[in-house]
Amino acid sequence: MFVSYVLRVRPDGLLDGQFKGVVEAVATGQRYAVRSVDELLAFVLETAGDEAARKRPGVAEAELGR
Repeated sequence: MFVSYVLRVRPDGLLDGQFKGVVEAVATGQRYAVRSVDELLAFVLETAGDEAARKRPGVAEAELGR
């Protein structure tokens, strides 16, 4: 099963080694401002269960061509 997220990153900070942006869980619409890859990963781990529960059965298999 797959869950989907949208990540918007500010490119101006990347040149300075900074990671700033917003991540959104597609199924729930939850958004979180992130300032590091660790914060991004924490958000994904925290919301992945909720995202998977809202995903329609069979969609992941169709995405894989099964």
